[in-house]
Amino acid sequence: MNYKILYFSILTLITSCITVNIAMAENDDSGHESDLDFNGSDCIWIRSIRDYTPLDDRTLLIWSGVSRPYFVRLNTASHEMRSGIAMRVESRDDRLCPYGGDGLIFSRYETFPVTVRSISRITKDQAEDIMVRYGKKESGEPQTPAPKEVDGAEVEELD
Repeated sequence: MNYKILYFSILTLITSCITVNIAMAENDDSGHESDLDFNGSDCIWIRSIRDYTPLDDRTLLIWSGVSRPYFVRLNTASHEMRSGIAMRVESRDDRLCPYGGDGLIFSRYETFPVTVRSISRITKDQAEDIMVRYGKKESGEPQTPAPKEVDGAEVEELD
């Protein structure tokens, strides 16, 4: 038996399996967050910021302008973000950006801003999906109703 051909066949089979698995993992849509850019470098004009929604200790949605959502990730956790009633922006210019040391302050007692890691502009549909994922909003998908009970549809046991 020619061991070179057998070795080459096994090597080809293993390589093909690995390639198929990688291709399937890249095309898998089950990870809902695959459509988000977690390393976004978008900037937000500070004067256009209207509201924010904390998602967890490190992520939030910032609403700018006329309902323009941005997905924002912070470098460190901020526990004051959820309990704060206002957000203050620390920046060297008129924009909040994920570079240059720009940061956010959520409490009047905080002295140092929490720096921004990334900002990604998203669509309104993506913002709704994110809020559902983080438990900030109920899913708008219709749920299957329970079957109605029908009179006279009981099961009788036969002897």
